[in-house]
Amino acid sequence: MVDLHCHILPNVDDGSFCMEETIEILKQAANAGFDTICFTPHYAEPQYIRNKKQNQEVLAQVKEKLAQEKMEMNLFLGNEVFLQDKMPELLENGMISSLADTQYFLMELPMYQELPEEIVQKMIVSLQEKGLKVIVAHPERYLYIQRNPSKLAEYFGENVIFQGNYASMIGGYGKEAQKTIKKLLKEKKIHYFATDTHHASNGIYENMQLILKKMSKNVDEKYLEILTQTNPSAIIENKEIEENL
Repeated sequence: MVDLHCHILPNVDDGSFCMEETIEILKQAANAGFDTICFTPHYAEPQYIRNKKQNQEVLAQVKEKLAQEKMEMNLFLGNEVFLQDKMPELLENGMISSLADTQYFLMELPMYQELPEEIVQKMIVSLQEKGLKVIVAHPERYLYIQRNPSKLAEYFGENVIFQGNYASMIGGYGKEAQKTIKKLLKEKKIHYFATDTHHASNGIYENMQLILKKMSKNVDEKYLEILTQTNPSAIIENKEIEENL
């Protein structure tokens, strides 16, 4: 399996505190069936502003440590970028990363503050005009989407990809996020899932079997395969995702 959203690059954001925790989380991921991980540290000014080169240096250290542990995993770098108007310039200047240097770009919005949709769409279009495919992380967690899940496409505009969080299926972000992800799945608005893991104690990888069981009760077998296998694999390989959900 492929995980395209996690905060386990050590000591770079609000995720993994140290190399030891990172290796422990990677062991949990491997036990859950993940063999490919894309690290997506936050880029959110002014708190999280480490650039691509700095993150690549830490990733190289993780790969070296993993080799010492005799573990085999495919590790890549990306970012979860907090919405702002300079995103195309930050990408061109090497401050931020798309997912594994593909055309896919992971973006996060304010959890509670509903920005005007014209501003959100303008920023998304600025990335799309650069040839990027914009992914909105965990829409089920945004309060304004929880209030009205049916307005998802209208709010974000055209040709946007939506990534759900696995933990939302078991109430990891509260009942409203759990209720919202189920509604979005029913409407087939979610394109793929990722863990958004931050710490070894989160237990997301350890609960994957329970999560997948919950998902199978809400979607058919084909859609489950797209959410968990087909689309994450297509993204990391820089191929077109399955949008006929």
